[in-house]
Amino acid sequence: MYPKLPRLIRFLTRGDEAVAGDLMEEFTTGGRTRLWLWKQALSTMIPNFEISREGNMFSGYWNDVRFASRTLAKNPGFAAIAVATIALGIGVNTGIFTVLNGVALKPLPTPGAERLLSVYQDIHGKLPRNVHESASFFSTAEYEKYRGQNHVFTGLAAYETLLQATLAGEEPRQIWGQLTSCNYFDVLEQAPALGRAFLAEDCKAARSGAVVVISDSFWRSTFGADPAIVGRSATLNGRLMTIVGVAKPGFNGTESLASTFWAPFTMQSALEPNDLYGKANTSWLAVIGRVKTGLARETVRADLNVIAARIDADQPGRATSIGVLPTTLLGIPEERQIANTVGGLILAAVGMVLLIACANVANLLLARAAGRQHEFAIRLSIGATRWRLIRQLLTESLMIAMAGGILGSILALSTFDAAVRFAVAHLPRGTPALAFNFAPDWRVPEYSVALTLLTGFVCGLAPALRVSRPALNRALNQKSGGGFLRHSLVGVQVAACMVLLIASGLLLRGLWVAQTLDPGFRMKNISTGSFDLETLGYNEPRAAAFQRALMDRLASAPGVESVAQAMNAPLNNNHNGSGFIPSGQTKERGAEFNYVSPEFFPMLEIPIVHGRNFTSAESWAGTPLAIVTESTARRWWPGGDPVGKTISWDISPPAPTVFQVVGVVKDAQVSHIGRSDETYLYLSDGLNRQLHMRLLVRGARSSENAIRKAVRALEPGLVVDAAPLEDGIEFWRSLSRVSASLAGSLGVLALVLASIGIYGVVSFVVSRRVREIGIRMALGADDRMVQKMILRQAMRPVVLGALAGIAGCAAVSRILSSMLFGLSAYDPVAFFGVPVLLLAIAMLASYVPARRATKVDPMIALRYE
Repeated sequence: MYPKLPRLIRFLTRGDEAVAGDLMEEFTTGGRTRLWLWKQALSTMIPNFEISREGNMFSGYWNDVRFASRTLAKNPGFAAIAVATIALGIGVNTGIFTVLNGVALKPLPTPGAERLLSVYQDIHGKLPRNVHESASFFSTAEYEKYRGQNHVFTGLAAYETLLQATLAGEEPRQIWGQLTSCNYFDVLEQAPALGRAFLAEDCKAARSGAVVVISDSFWRSTFGADPAIVGRSATLNGRLMTIVGVAKPGFNGTESLASTFWAPFTMQSALEPNDLYGKANTSWLAVIGRVKTGLARETVRADLNVIAARIDADQPGRATSIGVLPTTLLGIPEERQIANTVGGLILAAVGMVLLIACANVANLLLARAAGRQHEFAIRLSIGATRWRLIRQLLTESLMIAMAGGILGSILALSTFDAAVRFAVAHLPRGTPALAFNFAPDWRVPEYSVALTLLTGFVCGLAPALRVSRPALNRALNQKSGGGFLRHSLVGVQVAACMVLLIASGLLLRGLWVAQTLDPGFRMKNISTGSFDLETLGYNEPRAAAFQRALMDRLASAPGVESVAQAMNAPLNNNHNGSGFIPSGQTKERGAEFNYVSPEFFPMLEIPIVHGRNFTSAESWAGTPLAIVTESTARRWWPGGDPVGKTISWDISPPAPTVFQVVGVVKDAQVSHIGRSDETYLYLSDGLNRQLHMRLLVRGARSSENAIRKAVRALEPGLVVDAAPLEDGIEFWRSLSRVSASLAGSLGVLALVLASIGIYGVVSFVVSRRVREIGIRMALGADDRMVQKMILRQAMRPVVLGALAGIAGCAAVSRILSSMLFGLSAYDPVAFFGVPVLLLAIAMLASYVPARRATKVDPMIALRYE
């Protein structure tokens, strides 16, 4: 009457009660009589067997969970390996996302931050405009129009992103702050903890409002948390400012660098040398607003575009479009773009690690499911649907992913603080305090859960679809292992691993170049000194007198061998560029330039290969002379003698400045590491540039203290930044070390996961082919032939995956060029050495199980089932 019953009984005699219970649930749809018969049959074989017939959807899923739990509990080794693999992948991704969330996604730490929007403008048309920080910022007049005419904000505030100021005192020092509109704290709903915020009368006119609000940390560190701080004075950039308030603890402004003070933007021209506040066509103010409740972002943009059209109507040829974005600590759009690009690249890299982990677990699931084909075939033969099997297998995959996700998230968050402290400790010297808050918020667990669910589906779907195909006779009579899918997953692992390893190899090679390169000039025992004379009210003649006196004082200091000047010290990441017209040509040519004194070349030991150096008389007289590099000479006057030629620079209308070339110097990496052939000019016009010239001092030992003492003797209120010249190259080395360490760690993790995956797959294949191997050996095949066969089949997907990974990395490796310091993005050492290493490790991972296969006794193998 029930022909399927004997088949089930035979299956049950193999002894899997959990499977029996799940199979029983498949038969509970056949009515009471059928249910009773099945229950009686199962009860005779399984003592105390109980079955509950529940017809709702949730009970079915709950049964899947219970069965999956029992199945995984009976295979703890498999479950532990799968969970640990997923935990590594999700842990790395969660940790990296936590950092990127703190940098680019978190809103400002203010009440109602979800209603704050940053406003930008994109101005089209060939109109002259001065730009400070970003072209998307607003002038004072534009801000006032948007503030007064909009209908969508409860308040619209503006601020200059960063202001570096000199705090006077016994030990003058540089601090960072912001110039803001007087409604800044009101819009942010950040009432000071002590004193008051700015009042409307503080912003009545230019240079009004000599008041300042200081941060809580600055109040505690500098003023000892004095409760009577309100009303005291502080001197910033030579201006006496009254402290009127102390901000709430934890509030550090609206930019990535932590602010220590805030002053009204009407004080801009009093605190800075250039007048930005009074210029109607100068971009210098970032704008944020608190939007009215219930208004969509598109409504806000439309309202502001109406105001933009009115402004455009007053300036024919101008067309402005408005953009609005949620407010974060990256207030400059270019910073957001860089953060999004870099963040996307890093997430892609760690995503590859997770992809390898997923492929690894998918192969484990596929191998395990292949051993259960008999079970699945019986399920299908007695009425189970394919979807029922898929759902059960996906449940197991999701449970593994959930356990791995929880473990990985705990691992990431428990080590996160230590990782952040390590990264901050290795930032380049002199990096200001950052305002980022890396503490996890709701986005981190949301991301982790979403990633976990996606991982569960990715790991389990392909094996579930593969093993649930209703090819019953084949499944009942053969041991199918899903060979093509299994090898494809190995290829995916190897390809992703190859991309990460080659990228890390390139970055490590770049770090080696940065550590060992010869920049073409001397750095040892040379110190740099820089200071901001403009903030103390110096003009060019006064600055020239100060610089000459300072150089004379330093030249006579003990241990000092020579003193030179340069607007930009070599490799200090400051660059000046413009267009020049070489003699004999009519087209403007771009070049980077630097103002230097005659002592610059002998101090740095950059040889003059043709012509002569400047003289001190020419330099201090302001004679416009130029010295070009060898590459510049070849580029501008190929085959000709550059000495005596002229270079025209239209910098001072109506007549351009004409520089006469007096010499040619050897190429050197003074601008960028690894690039010595750039178009570069050294100019002698120092008399008119003394406000911005830096000192270079060479001595028998470090000269930083000598620089500080000499500056303090001449101008006690001036802050000097003195550092070894080698710090310029150390900045790039620090960045290279961080990027190479991250890439190297991901590469090693990927290599370990891929090696485990290859080893596991080969071991599984060998275990499934024991009988075949026994037959081959019984027929005369020796150990070497068997090993060669297994290795050849195992390495085929590895080689194909490696080739795909090499091609993929070659397509994107130019993205890393800025961190390679002149090394080719297709460096043969990385593109050859890394694949050889990976193939060798893959060969080793395949060889171990292949060698074990040859140790099988052929007679035992022939009886193996």
